[in-house]
Amino acid sequence: MIYLELFFTALPVIALCSYTILLLFFCISQKDRLIRAFMLVLTAMILWTASAVFMSTELYPSVLFWDKVMVTGMITATFLLYYFVSIFTNTLNVYRTALWGLGTTIFIIVNLMGLIVTDASVISKTVTLLGWEFNVVKFNYSLGIMAAPLYAFALALIISTLIKARRNINNKDVSPSPGSIKLVSNGIAIIFIGTLCNLIPALGQYPIDILACFINAFLLVIAIYKYRLVELRFMITRGLVYSFFVILLTIAYIFSVFFIENHLNEEFRSIIPYYTTLVALAVAITLQPLYRLSSKIVDKIFYKAEYTQRQALRQFSTRISNNLDLYGIAKELIEAVQLALNASHVLLLQKNDENKNYKVIASSSQLFQPDLLISFDNPVIKWMKKNNTGLSREQLYYHPILKAMWEQEKEQLYNAGIELIIPIKIRDDIIALLMLTRRKNNVAYTLDDLDLLTYLGASSAVAFENARLYTRSQADAITDSLTKLYNHRFFRQALTDEINKIGSAELSLLMIDLDLFKLYNDLYGHFEGDRALEMVAEILRRNVGNRGIICRYGGEEFTVILPYYDARSAFEIAEKIRADIEAYFFNDNDVTQRFLTASIGICTYPHTAPNTEELLKRADLAMYTAKNQGKNQTVIYTPKIMAKESSSRYHTDELFRPNYTATIYALAAAIDAKDHYTFGHSQRVASYVTVLAHEMMLDSAHIEILQEAALLHDIGKLGIPEHILTKAGKLSSEEYDVVKKHVEMSITIIKHLPTLNHVIPAVIGHHERWDGKGYPRGLKGENIPFSARCLAIADAFDALTSNRPYRAGLTVSNALTEIKNNLGTQFDPAMANMFIKLVQDGTIKVAKHAEIKSIS
Repeated sequence: MIYLELFFTALPVIALCSYTILLLFFCISQKDRLIRAFMLVLTAMILWTASAVFMSTELYPSVLFWDKVMVTGMITATFLLYYFVSIFTNTLNVYRTALWGLGTTIFIIVNLMGLIVTDASVISKTVTLLGWEFNVVKFNYSLGIMAAPLYAFALALIISTLIKARRNINNKDVSPSPGSIKLVSNGIAIIFIGTLCNLIPALGQYPIDILACFINAFLLVIAIYKYRLVELRFMITRGLVYSFFVILLTIAYIFSVFFIENHLNEEFRSIIPYYTTLVALAVAITLQPLYRLSSKIVDKIFYKAEYTQRQALRQFSTRISNNLDLYGIAKELIEAVQLALNASHVLLLQKNDENKNYKVIASSSQLFQPDLLISFDNPVIKWMKKNNTGLSREQLYYHPILKAMWEQEKEQLYNAGIELIIPIKIRDDIIALLMLTRRKNNVAYTLDDLDLLTYLGASSAVAFENARLYTRSQADAITDSLTKLYNHRFFRQALTDEINKIGSAELSLLMIDLDLFKLYNDLYGHFEGDRALEMVAEILRRNVGNRGIICRYGGEEFTVILPYYDARSAFEIAEKIRADIEAYFFNDNDVTQRFLTASIGICTYPHTAPNTEELLKRADLAMYTAKNQGKNQTVIYTPKIMAKESSSRYHTDELFRPNYTATIYALAAAIDAKDHYTFGHSQRVASYVTVLAHEMMLDSAHIEILQEAALLHDIGKLGIPEHILTKAGKLSSEEYDVVKKHVEMSITIIKHLPTLNHVIPAVIGHHERWDGKGYPRGLKGENIPFSARCLAIADAFDALTSNRPYRAGLTVSNALTEIKNNLGTQFDPAMANMFIKLVQDGTIKVAKHAEIKSIS
């Protein structure tokens, strides 16, 4: 019983010292709203416990006075604890807090009026323990009429605080730290029990409420130290600690000198100067290590978080200084963030200009790989560009500007548990996003953490951008800019690497060439040609996927490396590619009947090619064999494909041109025979256009192309019904539409004559008009091929001067006048004027003689 009495006597002093020391720690710390609220709670607790100490010592003016002060401290502490918990759990309601504050103020006034405690005294007695005498005290008090309402109010306030704390323990959206909030709520529950004891005088004579406060203080210390209830940024300097050590060392030095001087015998006193000098030297040598020791002590005790952060930053800066590996820097950044802030998970999202979003490229854990995509127009990005800072979870979900986010976007971030989003910027461009989940100890991030991460993002931005540009330049060096496939440079190295990798296994190589692609470019322009190449690349990706390596070999040629594929399996893929290309580009609804097919050669290592060079050469040979056999097919290389077939591709024109020359005249004759009203039309047009081409100083190759085009320009009329061609009256609109189809029919026939592909631009465009109102493509001005413009004038002139079923031919003069009238609308003005001049001066010999008059 004596021990218990002594304990309760000393308890207020112990509690007062504990609260005072704790308050001093907060006084030398950087303060925020939460810390200030906590300091108010500590101040009220000190008032509460100090009053109990002063009561036990019966300090002036009276015990009753200090009892009233103690009750005031108790009421105030209860309210301020409610206020602190409201801020801590982010659930502060201004009106409710004001209501509780008003009730607290009223009861403080009632207490000072003497309506709570009417009388108070201290009963003391002396006890002896182990030969020592101690004074022990007990409190004796009488409660007034307002005591019960006061305690009811206090208990209601404590219960409200306890409910608020308990309700938010498992609420991850609000509670900064479940561990710390549990300790706080337990402390509140203990204060509740201690305060309840004051209603029973037999218990109230002992400071049980003070004991409850002391236990609460102990729990708060644990919450601060273990769970970082509040972030302390002590302003204790290294100099202060160093000075403390120097003073201790100086005192020790002086004490040791005096001790030696007073206790040394006379015969040894002569060594005192040497001893003094030696000790002074030892102190001097100790000062520098002592300074370093004091710095470490301050860092580890008072600046533990900052010390860890500085270490992480120092290591990160060293590691990225000469690093150009994008993923290496991303890994270092994530590790630095985890070390500095103890984050559970960290994500790094990189800007993707092509898809206009930010996508995860690195994570702190293989098990944490959320599929997050943040688009460029996301409110988060807009907010960061405007404010140049990161976002916390609270801002993300409750800021008015960010409420424009789609629910799906919010849900993605919520499910991933994202607490902070930090921009990594170069100038005004956000090149990456850093995302953090909760800390491992569930402590909330502070504004200082946000500043640290913003600094870390800024310091890493240059290195990150350099690595990003370096990675992009490396990718660009091996990527075709148009199709985004690997290029020829990468192909040669990849083929060698894959053959070395597979050992004795099989590898098939597809060599793909687009048939008549130059013609496709000439007909539809380079823009359409580029689109066609992009589409072929997409078809290749769709059919090959991850099974092989796709490259653009050059121009209209592509290659596909298929490791572990035999010839039959490779043939199936090749045929699927070929069929898809043909299906996509052949469209009956297209007025120009666009066409594009592919010839594919296959060679398989090691069965039909012993090494890389032979594999490439023989796949190429198989591909040209496919082209020479009629195009649009797949050929597998076999030993039966002779070398002479390889060389034939270089001399195809010379080998086959004599046969095709005869074919040209035969087809022209067939047209004239079918349309006897225009007998000899193709030959006359060829004659006219040849003279015009000579006058325009074209070389012999282009003149020959124009001649062949003139002979074949109406070859499609073979497919037009004869009753339409020979109709005596005017054609109906439906019949005229049928006649216009002879252009596409001409192309259909010519594209099967491999050496005559070059005439197609002239043939397909000879009914186009300078003003864009012609057919079949509606080309305008100089977009019409040059050869087609020449052919259009010669064709129109001969048509005007020839007899037709529905009219007689015009005179030469009238025909030239008609051409003159259509300069700049139907015909190229410069070219038509030259043609008129050539007819007028007799350079062009008109087959049908007529009177020629000047039309100038």
